[in-house]
Amino acid sequence: MEIIGVKTPKIKPGDDLAEIILNSLDDGKKLRNRDILVLASSVVSMSANRIRDMANVKPNEEAKKLTSRSSLNENFVEIIVQEADKILCPSKKCVLTVKDDMLRVNAGVDRSNVPQGKALLLPENPDKEAAKIREKLEEKTGKKLGVVISDSHVNPLRLGTTGQAIGSSGVQMVLDYRNKKDLYGRELQITFRGIGDQMAAAAQLVMGESDESKPVVVLRGFKEAFTEGSKTSIKISSERCVYSGLFDYEMED
Repeated sequence: MEIIGVKTPKIKPGDDLAEIILNSLDDGKKLRNRDILVLASSVVSMSANRIRDMANVKPNEEAKKLTSRSSLNENFVEIIVQEADKILCPSKKCVLTVKDDMLRVNAGVDRSNVPQGKALLLPENPDKEAAKIREKLEEKTGKKLGVVISDSHVNPLRLGTTGQAIGSSGVQMVLDYRNKKDLYGRELQITFRGIGDQMAAAAQLVMGESDESKPVVVLRGFKEAFTEGSKTSIKISSERCVYSGLFDYEMED
């Protein structure tokens, strides 16, 4: 599989991402049939103007309480409270939350790669945004493509961020390996392969986390992602999650 980074100009609100992607591909990187494009959620959000001015936010009591325990800017914390589906617990310089059925630090609200005093929210509907971009790219190129929207994610008890898929279109996010055999002929009982997150993590090797200006990565040669059949969601309920104990935390007064 090839991993090809695409350098783009700085994305602004209202920009047409599909057009920018096509214009940023040089002759050696033109899209081919069954290429998968992994897009950083930040550029998807920026183009959709998912930006909040922290100066215009008034913190409520919950935000003030979380601020005292996380040492974050209280206006920033108020935006986190507004965006989160559930607040789990504060930690040093972050608040652990559930957002769009995913475990998220700070509900995905980010202050990096945006102007000073602004906060960037996650795309409102990542699957819908991925479909819109994919359909336009396929229309312009005549190729069958897949699009994955990724965001940085911190895994429990691990230092550093990895890529995580938060939306997709045109490709499988999960492959069911149950009943397949291992090296010794034993049938696998519970194994699912989360290829959506694997694609996002592979792309982040090229994207980076600072000023690389490569928010688009083309994955080439990963044909398994185009497997036909019913699609399995990469998201599961908290009851099925191995970290389910985290979801029972209640913050003390």
